[in-house]
Amino acid sequence: MLPPRPDPASLAQLLASTDYFRRSPSRMGGRAEHKEWQHFIVHTEGLNLLVNFSLVDEAGAAASRPAEVARLIVLAHGAQGWTGDLERFEEAEVRVVAGEPHARFGRNTLRFEHGRWHLSVALRERPISFELEFVPITQPALSTHRPLAPRRPISWLFVPRLEAHGSITLGGRTWRLEGAPAYHDHNWGHFRWSDDFCWEWGSAVPLEPDNPWSVVLVRMADRGRTVARYQALFLWGGGESLRVFRDEELSFSTSGRFQPPHPFCLPRPMALLAPGMAADLPGTLEVRAQGRGDELRLTFAPRHAARLMLPDEASLEHVTSLHEVLGPVSMHGRVLGETVAMEGPGVFEFVRG
Repeated sequence: MLPPRPDPASLAQLLASTDYFRRSPSRMGGRAEHKEWQHFIVHTEGLNLLVNFSLVDEAGAAASRPAEVARLIVLAHGAQGWTGDLERFEEAEVRVVAGEPHARFGRNTLRFEHGRWHLSVALRERPISFELEFVPITQPALSTHRPLAPRRPISWLFVPRLEAHGSITLGGRTWRLEGAPAYHDHNWGHFRWSDDFCWEWGSAVPLEPDNPWSVVLVRMADRGRTVARYQALFLWGGGESLRVFRDEELSFSTSGRFQPPHPFCLPRPMALLAPGMAADLPGTLEVRAQGRGDELRLTFAPRHAARLMLPDEASLEHVTSLHEVLGPVSMHGRVLGETVAMEGPGVFEFVRG
């Protein structure tokens, strides 16, 4: 018997005590190179939405200390392909208090109240706006100080499954959401995009509300992808974490190569510097998890990809590409005596140097 949804009051208290903004110590003369972001994904029939509120230490040649820069990234994929934008905000436009879960970037707000996230976003130059409420229906997972690169740890909190309510307006069309499947994570750490690392991070949820399964996958390796530093598959059944497969319990294999015909890029001017999509994205990714009598097989088939181009802090001549890739996920196996079977939409991130 799988556990039911967690008690809303207890879950609200747990999230309020863990999913708050850390902020960079550089504001008070401490360590710089801090990065932090709150990330949301929504899946609907005919539309996928990705939203990211980020705070990043940015060093300037004439600056006495790094500036903590606020950016809002919105990516939407529908029948007409990709659209979205990356917006940057001046310090006077931003309100984020360390220790609190709320943020205001210009007229865009992220609030956490009564155990629910509320997003209100309207882009300046693109016809995209939305008012969304996210209701968590699973317990979160919290993992701190994982080895991203030598002496460069990263921490994260993620909620693999939420229900999204509200509306999304894209161009001249509005989608009304009532319990659409969604995902949330919050990441923070001290690192540079030029550091010796890459990652592959994925989440998948079923479209059917009565299917109890959800999954998050993470693998972190060196920049050449020759040495894995950390890898895990987190499986939820019902409202709670059922099993975590780690390190030697996981094996990864790929086949083919995924080459989108018309790559979408943010920031848009960066597409002029790197017009192609040479990124070594897999045509299919398969993960096998096995250990302690449990066995699971997950397959991800990329269908659509957008990329974020991130300048390396150590050199203006190089960039790091972060690819947001959409596609179906299938997952089958048997874990702790439970038969696992799920088909649903997935979003995977591939960081490539």
